[in-house]
Amino acid sequence: MLKGNTMLKTIIIKLIYRAKLLYANSSYERKRKYLIKNGAVIGKKTRLNCHVDAFGTEPFLITVGEDCLFASGVNFITHDGAIKVINTLGKFNGQRMDNMAPIVVGNNVYIGMGAYIMPGVTIGNNVIIGANSVVTHDVPNDSVAVGCPAKKIKTVDEYYNKVVSSGRIYPTAGMSINEKRNYFENENKK
Repeated sequence: MLKGNTMLKTIIIKLIYRAKLLYANSSYERKRKYLIKNGAVIGKKTRLNCHVDAFGTEPFLITVGEDCLFASGVNFITHDGAIKVINTLGKFNGQRMDNMAPIVVGNNVYIGMGAYIMPGVTIGNNVIIGANSVVTHDVPNDSVAVGCPAKKIKTVDEYYNKVVSSGRIYPTAGMSINEKRNYFENENKK
């Protein structure tokens, strides 16, 4: 009988945890508040399209500046889970150890879809991280970094020049999907 009660209690605790995550993930501000409550530092005007669990089990090791945007699927990895193998081998005189390091993200940073930010990384101000990049080293200010591992490929000014010359920029930022559709339909009529 006691075993059944313990199992039920575990299920209820897990359901409550998932409900809190669902609620926290329902808006940018709720995500911010949830992460700050759990020790993360999240600057003003930072938008999180990623889920709160992207901040891992140690959100208190993550500091994010102001006016950042993180796409869906971004993950912050503050620890190295592979230390489990070393712990199991008893290499630390029977003590179980963690291998962790903080992550710092500057102001005005965009991190693309599916990117991973690894332990101990500092990303400077005015930085663009490409989709699916794995950031294993610090990224300096005013840089665009992509790849696995991520490497600086150009400055933000060089990226600006490329975007302007592409002919694919439009004054649609901040518009709803319907407003954007109307804009493009009207542009195609010209």
